[in-house]
Amino acid sequence: MQTNTPKLLLFTTLFLLFTQTALISCSKDEAFIDLVGLEDPNATDSENIDNQDSNDEGNGNPVSEDAQDDTPSFDSSEGLKINSTPCGHGLEVLVANESFNISCQIDLNGGVVDLPNNVTLDFDGGEIINGTLNFHGGYISGNLLNHTLSIEGDTELIEDSFLFYPQRWDITQGETTDEKARINRDNLRRAMTLVKSLGVNSFEIDEMDAYFNVHIAISNPKMLAEESILIPENFTLKMSDKTHLRVQPNGSPGYTLMAIYKSSNIHIIGGNLYGDRWKHDYSPVNDIKGRPADSHDWGHVMSVSGGKNILIENITLSNSTGDCFGVHGANIRSADGVHGDINNMSENVTLRNATIKEARRNGMSLLDGEDILIENCNIMDTGQGDNPPGVEYSSAGTLPKYGVSFEAYRERTSTGELLEYNRIEHVVLRGNTFHGNAQGDVVLFTCSNVTLEGNHFDSRVANIASNTITIVDNTFQARKNEDNTPYNYAILLQSKTNEWDGELNYNYNIFNNTIKGYGNAMILAGKDYTISGNTLIDNKNNIGIGDLDGAEFSGNKISSNIEYATGYFTRGSIPKNVSIQNEEINISYRAINLRQVEATSSDPLIFKNCKFINNGGKNNFIENCNNITITNNIINTDFDIYSSNNIIITNNSSN
Repeated sequence: MQTNTPKLLLFTTLFLLFTQTALISCSKDEAFIDLVGLEDPNATDSENIDNQDSNDEGNGNPVSEDAQDDTPSFDSSEGLKINSTPCGHGLEVLVANESFNISCQIDLNGGVVDLPNNVTLDFDGGEIINGTLNFHGGYISGNLLNHTLSIEGDTELIEDSFLFYPQRWDITQGETTDEKARINRDNLRRAMTLVKSLGVNSFEIDEMDAYFNVHIAISNPKMLAEESILIPENFTLKMSDKTHLRVQPNGSPGYTLMAIYKSSNIHIIGGNLYGDRWKHDYSPVNDIKGRPADSHDWGHVMSVSGGKNILIENITLSNSTGDCFGVHGANIRSADGVHGDINNMSENVTLRNATIKEARRNGMSLLDGEDILIENCNIMDTGQGDNPPGVEYSSAGTLPKYGVSFEAYRERTSTGELLEYNRIEHVVLRGNTFHGNAQGDVVLFTCSNVTLEGNHFDSRVANIASNTITIVDNTFQARKNEDNTPYNYAILLQSKTNEWDGELNYNYNIFNNTIKGYGNAMILAGKDYTISGNTLIDNKNNIGIGDLDGAEFSGNKISSNIEYATGYFTRGSIPKNVSIQNEEINISYRAINLRQVEATSSDPLIFKNCKFINNGGKNNFIENCNNITITNNIINTDFDIYSSNNIIITNNSSN
């Protein structure tokens, strides 16, 4: 026998969970139908639904930013070696303040053993099963814990991290029944809760491939979390590329496989989590309150609801019936958008080096929170597939079908008062790669203070009712549609107004982006825009001026050898305080191609100090336009002007 060095006792704080129902959905203020109705005239769903469960193994698991080894520290492929030979004695041999090595099997036969003071039970190949140990101080090895043994009293684990062996916790691996999948969930949660109560905050899972019954017929975050694999507070979960956690196939409108709810200081590393998209039953269904929920789009792989100081990295999330990842409030805010302790919004959430793929609705939805970072993630193949004829809902994608969707829930009263039940702000999307997302890559809907930096896109960034947005240093490379035409839009920013607040899309900064190969590189509308230093290459149409109120274009470079390519173009707009200066445009067809511009004489649309080169020798074109000034530019061709007034072309040269 030996005496182990005592450890410091760690205390945890438990919070009462509120039961307030949360309303998190699309806004009634700026109707979400406007968003999902932004159909791309050239876009098609290019992939067929393959009704097979995805079995992608791992994601490479790069190391975390602090350069420590974040992978599980053990190999569980052969299980924990246990000597099941019965001992010749029970625990009556224990002496206070001593350590005892368990090298054989001690069966408690359903009993409760009251241990002497400050006993340490260490693992030496044996086990203690079928009963309860009541400690009075002391320690126990994590390798002795199992699903048949209960721990009471005051004790801690010997180890600093718990190693989870599925066989020790009655985890059924592979396809199984709903009942056994529920046991899987219960036992994994029980293990996490027990380990946390024993003073250890690190939990490691290596090789495991199991299904978990987590579904529930409601979209309330609290109830979804209660049915999930719920992660405790102040906790680190390490998984390997051999860890596969799957939603048990079901016909429920909602589920969350793994959840963080009203908890803080959580770190999740590695692993592969799957929804049941390809095996889900999409038959018509009601929620637990009897309301139709036929869309089946509340199935989430992972969600953070009211989480603070959360880091999730090196993980793969896939095959959700709804969103693979979501950030929510634990419940709704006060109507004025103020959070406070009672509202439990999410704060300081980072998702890094993750793969998000094959979500049915959105790759991720950001509804409520602040200080959120999505970094170096691969977000792909969201919302692909079409429903069979006559079928409304299936495993095919369901709207919005974006890689990342900002969608804070809010309403407006009949008198115009804005009720901000959700607010999403101070978000950075940096260094991510987007590919194959059916409707688009990012939609900026009811959000503010968002930065898109250094990402790689192959479809579009769109918006509705958002402000203070920075789009910087991104690369847009258009993917091809099924008919081999290019994707239609890279940046599509609309004007959205109402009678109370006026313009809802304002304060956009778009600079140093590279856009290649689109049908339309940018179409811009809204208020207070700065567009500078962008490089646009081989797009059919490059910069479309919509209803802009206050916009400065400067230092952008446009070149295109695409047949009939245009530089600046309009298709009916009312620009106010808009100037285009110091631009370089080298184009195959028309550098300037303007139709139906309604500027004012006191505030004309201005082109100044630019270089406009039409390589095909085609004249620039102005038709049905009013109040445009083109001055001090280099222009190598003339203008064709029709049915227009107050078009001032002066002090330009041909070289």
